Amino acid sequence: MVWAPIELYYTPSSPHCRAVLMCLKALGLDVELIKLDMYQKYEHKKPWFIKMNPQHTVPTINDSGYILWESRAIMCYLVNKYNNDDLELQSLYPKDPESRGNIDKLLFFDIGSLYKSIVDYFHPMLMTGEGSDEKKANALKTALDYLDGFLSQQTFVVGDSLTIADLSILSSITQLEALDFKITGYKHLSRWLQKLKEDLPYFDECNKEGIDMFRSWARSKQGTNGNSENLLRHKKPIRCKTYD
Repeated sequence: MVWAPIELYYTPSSPHCRAVLMCLKALGLDVELIKLDMYQKYEHKKPWFIKMNPQHTVPTINDSGYILWESRAIMCYLVNKYNNDDLELQSLYPKDPESRGNIDKLLFFDIGSLYKSIVDYFHPMLMTGEGSDEKKANALKTALDYLDGFLSQQTFVVGDSLTIADLSILSSITQLEALDFKITGYKHLSRWLQKLKEDLPYFDECNKEGIDMFRSWARSKQGTNGNSENLLRHKKPIRCKTYD
């Protein structure tokens, strides 16, 4: 059966869009990229798009009439539908409940702890020029310490095979890098990040444009300065003792 290309409505600077794009590439699927101008033309608020997605968010896919949004839900759906019983592709999101539970756990960690802490800490500085907040900085440090701990035990965030949890968290960490935050103090996280950058043949294709766009925008904002990184680095590390 020949599948029609999946339509992906996206903006390159969104880490969630980049995660879905990497998943599509990992599965070898044909995709029609439909870039939305969300900042000048506000295309995501046009009636035609709101009819498709009432929340008017990206990424959104149209798979032969099936509309889905929320990046992590999209990635789960794509692997479920298009793994073609290929064991390597199935490993992105295996069928057995225990493996899926572990992957879901890290997907929820990303959206509820890691990415949330990045946004909570940097958004006020970027959008309103507020100073750094120590409580929010410590929340971000805690999330990074946990992630570094997870990776001290294994090659990828869930065991020794690449999964969609890696793709989701990779998009979050590269967004953090685009904010000029250095992760070199997290040796396991740094090793994992470098490995994915080198090993994923689609990394640059899916990420470079968006990372560069976001970095340029962030640097143009008055709230972007060295205080954030200094605050994150001068405190005693908050580590999960289980993984030390």
